[in-house]
Amino acid sequence: MSKAIELLTCQLHGQNLGIPVRYVREVVTPTRCTPIPLAHGIISGLINLRGHVITQLDMLGALGLPPRDHDKAFRVVIIETDAGEDFGLMVDEVGEVMRPDKQIKEEMPHSLPACWRQVGSGVLKLEKHLLVILDVEQFITHTLEMTGEQAREEMVA
Repeated sequence: MSKAIELLTCQLHGQNLGIPVRYVREVVTPTRCTPIPLAHGIISGLINLRGHVITQLDMLGALGLPPRDHDKAFRVVIIETDAGEDFGLMVDEVGEVMRPDKQIKEEMPHSLPACWRQVGSGVLKLEKHLLVILDVEQFITHTLEMTGEQAREEMVA
């Protein structure tokens, strides 16, 4: 049986997502985001959180999902990676912290779209839905690689 973990539940493009609490610093409502000229579209910009500058990432763009309507509300989950870097992850909704006990973490099913399989460490089968457990380190690596590829392509062009 898998070791129980604490997960912050979120929604992104209709998919239930669990972010391991050990990475979560806090959840904030969107604040003024300063765009970064020539940055990849995945990087929404920089936010100032009590004097601390944080890169805000558009999870929809990073996963290749359709963009959010400009008037649709969202939340920003501030995470800290193992390397000590902070990022703001834009999600549609934030739920609660769950401590799954009887649910067992399972491998990523092949029926899930590739975008979720690339950044998930597994799933939990809950009563009414499937919850993808975000591999935070893999998501950040994937996102930064995507932004680096665009920069390299622009330098070659």
